[in-house]
Amino acid sequence: MWRLLLLPGLSFALQVHDASGAPECSRHPPGKHVVKLPEVQRQFLLVVPQEYTPVQASGIPLVLVFHGFGDSPWYSNLLMDFNQHIDRYGWLGILPFGLNETGTNGLSGEGACCSSECQGECCTKAQALNKKDSTACGWRDPERDTKFVEAILKWAVQNSCADPDKVFAAGFSMGGMFVNYLACHASHLIRGFAPVSGNVLPIGCQISRPISYIGMCGSQDTIAHCQDTLEITASSLSKMNRCSGAGPDGAAITFARSATTSCKAWDVCPKHNFVELCMTEGLAHDVSGHLRPDDTSWIRPGSDLDITEYFFQKFSLLVNGSMLFWGKPTAKEIDYKYSRWPYPKQYDHPYIRNGSVGH
Repeated sequence: MWRLLLLPGLSFALQVHDASGAPECSRHPPGKHVVKLPEVQRQFLLVVPQEYTPVQASGIPLVLVFHGFGDSPWYSNLLMDFNQHIDRYGWLGILPFGLNETGTNGLSGEGACCSSECQGECCTKAQALNKKDSTACGWRDPERDTKFVEAILKWAVQNSCADPDKVFAAGFSMGGMFVNYLACHASHLIRGFAPVSGNVLPIGCQISRPISYIGMCGSQDTIAHCQDTLEITASSLSKMNRCSGAGPDGAAITFARSATTSCKAWDVCPKHNFVELCMTEGLAHDVSGHLRPDDTSWIRPGSDLDITEYFFQKFSLLVNGSMLFWGKPTAKEIDYKYSRWPYPKQYDHPYIRNGSVGH
């Protein structure tokens, strides 16, 4: 594991190996784990992949996902098929727990953001949302919650192979609004941002370095009304980011992703970044390409853009090939396979091959 050690006037990376000689990238086995940070009285859900992307000196990408108001990390994980993508890419995932109105549930364990009537498996399988009242978890104090994010990233660097230069943040609804706040106040910590149904920039927004940004909204979102602010937000960030589009005089280009989703891109940006917005026609306050795990969303056309897969694909442009199976198959492997009949079967990576990557 590569750890960045900071001493007065000196910094260096130290790689730690387990007994087998392989890099030890987490003290936690593959799966989902509630991790508590007593120093800030907060906790998060850590998602460890079945396998890590090959470890380089630069480390492994880390994706943070912030849940909506009244939701929980368990709900967001299922809503976005998050751990499935973490497994497929070999990246680390963290889903922070928000706080109730009084801030008293910061270390309350796996059921911290679920109602008292829905604990245990009911909570972790997201069978029911908490009522949207004072007991609901949310991101009510962005300054306090930003300090929580700082503590999470400090923990990640000290306890995993996470690369602090490959950190990304996504969020839905209130979590998306907080992601926008982070884009303005924590761009020095996070490289790319993907808010869904929460696309409003705080007053006086500034970025401290070039970033990447993907905003997503449904055209019938009557809860967040992000369809009214999505283009203003993306356009403002494109100017701050000194981005232009591929159209005449640097105009952004709008292109159809499918029959129901279109995106608009400013993709000529410093440091290979991009700013983009996507709109799914007819979608309400939901995550494009996904159904809610508690069966409260409408069935949608299959052409809706899968926004989770899309932001993982876009963020992959920024990590220099740091993902599982990069460079596979090799020319030698291809020659070997096609020189035989029947083609040789492969039994590696069963968690992907047998379809058990999901929930």
